[in-house]
Amino acid sequence: FKPQAEMLANRARKRFRHLHKRFARQQIDVFRLYDWDIPEIRAVVDWYGGHLVVGEYTRRQSVPDWLPLMGAAVAGALGVPAAKVHLKARRAGKQDGQRYTRLAHTDRKVVMRERDLKFLVNPYDYVDTGLFADHRDTRQMVRELSDGKEVLNLYCYTGSFTCYAAKGGARSSVSVDRSETAIQWAGENLALNDISQREHR
Repeated sequence: FKPQAEMLANRARKRFRHLHKRFARQQIDVFRLYDWDIPEIRAVVDWYGGHLVVGEYTRRQSVPDWLPLMGAAVAGALGVPAAKVHLKARRAGKQDGQRYTRLAHTDRKVVMRERDLKFLVNPYDYVDTGLFADHRDTRQMVRELSDGKEVLNLYCYTGSFTCYAAKGGARSSVSVDRSETAIQWAGENLALNDISQREHR
């Protein structure tokens, strides 16, 4: 698998050089470096402000050594210490109910910037970290459409869309999710951005 690791590391390095300065100017800490761009390398690589989240789209042929090798190669190319490399097995479908199984119980969250907003992410405990980089432009669209509106955010997850709506001038918002952990996390993100939880909850 060494040639694959080298290809992935080279691709991630080039993408990082291309994106990092531009996103730094925009105060954006979270962005994607690679998403299964090479058919034989079934991986996804995301940059989280000095942390790397490296995932494998697993299948029956997956072997245990592959993902750690990919993670180490990308970390070496970008100078990221092992303590800030987070490996995730991304399973398609239900996979016997294991798709969203909690990975650890550190409850460690790290603050990431996105334009003039800040969000708490947890790269340690879950497959998903709390903030999806590929929804960034959609969040901005919601902000631009929210002035004076009342916003209902269903399946709100960690409330990033609610934060954008509030900053866009929404009169009020209600965030709904079946997960108590997500609702608590959304409240933390509202507080982090100095958004009143009287009007936005």
